[in-house]
Amino acid sequence: MSTSSKNKNTFEGESSSEIESGKKILIGRVSAAHGVRGEVRVVPLTDFPERFWRMDALNLYAEGVFVRTLRVGRVRAHESKGELIVEGDVPNRDEAEKLVGLSVLIDPEERTVLPEDTFWVDDLIGLRVLDADAEGGVLGVVEDFISSGGNEVYAVRDEAGKLHYIPAAEEFVKKIDLPSRAVTVKLIEGLW
Repeated sequence: MSTSSKNKNTFEGESSSEIESGKKILIGRVSAAHGVRGEVRVVPLTDFPERFWRMDALNLYAEGVFVRTLRVGRVRAHESKGELIVEGDVPNRDEAEKLVGLSVLIDPEERTVLPEDTFWVDDLIGLRVLDADAEGGVLGVVEDFISSGGNEVYAVRDEAGKLHYIPAAEEFVKKIDLPSRAVTVKLIEGLW
């Protein structure tokens, strides 16, 4: 799941709209069999790929349904593809081929510990957006967090159903209060 501070983002999982919704978090996907001894290549879908070196097992799922646990023996980086090669309890290439396309999911409590003032995006989805200049007047609700290169924005739906985009930068996002389920923003003319 992605994370956000006022202007910093890290990533763990694909988006707030996929598998995790309170259940599991996507951190990788099996992309191919590797060699003849049952190794698999895994595409890490996290800003924390180093976590794979600490994992004893990978829980593999197909469309959110548990398929099997792959016991990890060794993990190494694939030299050219940004993928990892995982050697485990898969006996041969034929069995490894059956794992291609499966997702590596974790429980929410297994997510990487984040620095202070950094949040998981799924924790931000659904927060009320308050206007700092209107003494906490509700502007809408965070519906999504969009990251496209260097531009990161909160997608906020107002009461009329219109979608607005607020840059995820300290200039605009003044306070994130998870216990109160609110984000306070400072708008500039033309932003809303």
